[in-house]
Amino acid sequence: MFGGMQEAALKQMMEKEITAYAATLAAMERDQREAMRTLAEAADADPDTLGLDEPPADEERVSQLVDAIVAQQTGDLWGLYVDHVAPEELTNADRAEQFADVEADEWAAQIETWAEKYRDRAGDAVADQTDREIADTHTRETFGLGLDEFEAEVVDRDPARLLQSLVAGPIETHTDAIRTLAEREE
Repeated sequence: MFGGMQEAALKQMMEKEITAYAATLAAMERDQREAMRTLAEAADADPDTLGLDEPPADEERVSQLVDAIVAQQTGDLWGLYVDHVAPEELTNADRAEQFADVEADEWAAQIETWAEKYRDRAGDAVADQTDREIADTHTRETFGLGLDEFEAEVVDRDPARLLQSLVAGPIETHTDAIRTLAEREE
């Protein structure tokens, strides 16, 4: 429909618009966070315990919002997760991606496979360990996370919730803080 140059120009224009909208939202979130911190302090509550830490720099938040929109459009939600949400301890993210969103029976089979391989190699050294204990060792050594955390962060990761938390996270935090402060006043 469009020629190459027209398509590139349209893409550049869309990126500028997305960035402008993201900057507006980031500024509104920052102002709201500052007002929420003031409200918490006026109510003799610690803003940090309410999750109302200092807002990120506008540039950081704009980048996060733009990355979320681009990831949603390109389908690279794993990259978004790794760049903005994943625990710093996660290593070998490219290898970990193969376990993202696997079905429960497939995941159970993977744990059994790891356990069998470890038992074949280590024999008596792991004979008294359960499959999950062996898989915990494997995920710690391979991915930097224990099995429970690996399951929560990678296997059971919800891409829709990821987008929601990145885009609406500050608003959700503010809503939770308002409810907590209201409950204190009752």
